[in-house]
Amino acid sequence: MRQPHPLSVLVFATLIACATSCNEPSSDVDQPSDAGTTGDTALSDTSSSDADPIDPDTEGPTDAEAPDVHDTSPDTPDTECPATEVDGISALLGAAEEGHPLVICGRGFGDLGPTTYFLDDFESGRVGAPLGAGATRGAWLDPRGTYVDDAALSGTNALLVADRIETEGRGVGAVLGFPDEQGDFGLKHFDEFFVHWSMRDLGDFPGNDSSPTAFSSDSSAKDVWVMYGDRGDNYDYSCSQGSCNGNDIVLATHTGRGSFKIDGNTTNTSWWLGDYWAFQQWNTLSTYLKINADDPYGAVTGVFEHLTQGQGVYRDTYNEGVLREDLTEIPPLWDRLKFGAWYRSAGDVRRVMDDIYVAVGPGAAARVEVANAANFDEATRVVISPTTSWSRGRIEVDLRLADLSSSDSDLYLFVVDAEHRRSAGVLLPR
Repeated sequence: MRQPHPLSVLVFATLIACATSCNEPSSDVDQPSDAGTTGDTALSDTSSSDADPIDPDTEGPTDAEAPDVHDTSPDTPDTECPATEVDGISALLGAAEEGHPLVICGRGFGDLGPTTYFLDDFESGRVGAPLGAGATRGAWLDPRGTYVDDAALSGTNALLVADRIETEGRGVGAVLGFPDEQGDFGLKHFDEFFVHWSMRDLGDFPGNDSSPTAFSSDSSAKDVWVMYGDRGDNYDYSCSQGSCNGNDIVLATHTGRGSFKIDGNTTNTSWWLGDYWAFQQWNTLSTYLKINADDPYGAVTGVFEHLTQGQGVYRDTYNEGVLREDLTEIPPLWDRLKFGAWYRSAGDVRRVMDDIYVAVGPGAAARVEVANAANFDEATRVVISPTTSWSRGRIEVDLRLADLSSSDSDLYLFVVDAEHRRSAGVLLPR
């Protein structure tokens, strides 16, 4: 196991060439009143590079292709970032250790960071107890599920979301939302979100005719369900129940025999996903989705990513419509997410989740990642660090390494901007 550097505070400087692996446009939207991690300047330039962005599936230059120059003179995160003419990450100020503040210096990060975000690694809970409202950062709106310590990913604990006995095979439906008195249902409305989570089956895959190594024959799983209002049902049905709820979308629903689709009961998409699932292993997934406020029934920005041991990164992008124009009376918005939302009650199911991160609203895609490969597309594990401030040339985070802190692999830090463009990785000296 690698040992941490004996100095508690270091300055790590790495000059690299700018590179991005995703190109998804972002439109200007008003910043919500609770924003706390954006720069002071207007959203006039959120690009990571002055050059034309590259295709999201195109591999960009890695840290190995750039000069690797480290300055190990003592310093503090309050030090001014050195000037640079190179786009991307130019220096890291601080200790590259779990929980320590770290300043990321560079150019072209964009002015907009995540404005409203949530993080839970479930380490604050007692094994066997119900999920509490308090999270690592933020709070659950309606906590459901149980803290468990079997096969956790980012620490000791995980969240049990489905079990043949404890939940009768069904999902727990833990609800996350951000209170806002001006929202129709008392929650913040959003038309843009980024969701990152990890999950693993310790028993059968949910549904009929499944096994620990075989998919079910039927529609059987809705792991993360985003919706407007407390129901994700068909619009007419929810109205018949006394509350006409809005658009919903699942990230992603299993429709049978290994077919996955990002879709919903009210939503109508053609976003089918290929073969990416890893049985009995931790699957780390993320979805970014942004509605075009000027044309909500037109093309959207969508990015799905999946990482697991032995497979590297599977990525799928989407730029077609997701909302039904015949339901224009429903606002083109969402206001909550349900985790472990629904599973078909069949088989010997035991599914757990860990390491959940959610950002909604302007800047939702912007984040800082640590991965175990210089080329992100070859990574099998990624951890997101919560940001405390963000500007186009300086980002401050509380560094998270989680399970990667004991890894023998080299670790690399990446910045993803508000347009979901990823920088080249920078080596974290340890």
